[in-house]
Amino acid sequence: MTEEDVAAAAVYRAKAEEARRSHERREQHDAVTRWIATGDPEAVQRCNQWMEQDIEAMRLKDIDPTEDLSDWEAVEAKRYREFWEFLWADSFGSWEDTTPILPMRYTDDKPPRGTAYPVRTLQVFSVSVAAIKGGLDWPLDVYGVVAARDSLDHNRNIIFHRTRDNCQTIDKKNPCLRLTGPTRAVVVVDPVYFEVNLRVKGKTESGDRDLSYLAVYYRDSGSSESYAFKNVSTSKLSTVALMLGDIVHSVEATISVRVVRGEWPEGCRGLIFANTASIDAQKIELLAFGDDKLPVVANGTIKLSRRVVSVEADGELRVCVMASSLEDQTVERDSEAFKAKKASRSRRILEVHSCKLEVTIAWSFVPN
Repeated sequence: MTEEDVAAAAVYRAKAEEARRSHERREQHDAVTRWIATGDPEAVQRCNQWMEQDIEAMRLKDIDPTEDLSDWEAVEAKRYREFWEFLWADSFGSWEDTTPILPMRYTDDKPPRGTAYPVRTLQVFSVSVAAIKGGLDWPLDVYGVVAARDSLDHNRNIIFHRTRDNCQTIDKKNPCLRLTGPTRAVVVVDPVYFEVNLRVKGKTESGDRDLSYLAVYYRDSGSSESYAFKNVSTSKLSTVALMLGDIVHSVEATISVRVVRGEWPEGCRGLIFANTASIDAQKIELLAFGDDKLPVVANGTIKLSRRVVSVEADGELRVCVMASSLEDQTVERDSEAFKAKKASRSRRILEVHSCKLEVTIAWSFVPN
C-alpha cells in the first residue's frame, strides 16, 4: 500500500467505525467499500467480523414456537431475511427490490479513480432441482425466485423468476431451471448469499406446495485461479444444486447477438452459449429455442435469455451458435473467441447455414 492508500484506509476505517456505533448502515457500507478498495487487508477481516457479530445477535433472538424446526434450512432462510431487514432495509429498501445497478456501467465512460477495477466474481452456470421427496412426484410445475445478493447494494440480482401463471415444468431428466440472469456481475467481497424461494403449482392455488426455501452463502475462497464448483443444499422437500464458478480478477462481459443477413434455418433447433477459456467444460446457456422460433426483436437483435457473464481480465470468452436439424440430427456450429478487455466493445460474425449473426461483447469494470 502507498502512503496515500494507508492514509485513506485510516480515514475510511474511522468513518466505518463511527457509522457502526451510530447504526448508520448505509454510511458504514459506503465507508467499508472504500476502505476495502484501498487494499488494506484489515478491511475485509473487520467487515467479516462485524457481519458475524450481527448474525450472532440475530441468532440470540428467541426461537419462534410456531416455526417448523423439521425444515431447519427454511428456518435459517427466514432468519436470514430477518437479519437482512434488520441490517439493510433502511439503506436499500424492500427485501423484494431488485438491484438498480446496470451492466456496461464503464463500457464507454471511465470510472472515477479507485472505484472500479478487476475483482473476484461468481459465475452462475446452472440451478437444478436435483432430488425431491415428501410425496412430490415428477414432473413439477415450478415458480418462484432464485437471486444473488452481494455487497454492492444487497438487493436481489435475479437469476430465475417465474410467476404462478408462467411456471416452468421440470422433470427428472431435465431438472434445470431456465435462468434469466444475473442482470450484472455478482461480486465477491462480503459473503454472497443466494436466495432460493421455489414453489410447486397445484391444481388450485391453495394446493400449491413449498419446494425449497434456502439462504445459501459463499465466502471468498482465496484461490488464485478460477474454478467451477457445485453447491448442494437439501431442505425438507428437495435438493437444489447450484453450479457456480469462482472467477478471479475479472471484468464484466455483456453479450448481444443480431441477425445481419439471412434467416434461421427451417427445421432446426438453436443454442447460443458462452464459456471462458479457464473453465472450458462449463457452458453458460444464453438462449435455447425450438424449430424455427428464433426470438428476434428490433433491428434483428435476438432476445437472449441471459447476457451477462464474467471473464478474467487477462482471459478469453468464447461464444458459440449451434443449429441442430430435427430431421437428421445433424449439427452445424460456429464460434469465436474474444480476448477480454477492460472497456469498449468487441465484434465478430458467426454463420450457421445461410444465417449470419453479429456477436457484440460490451466490456466493463464492475463497480465497487
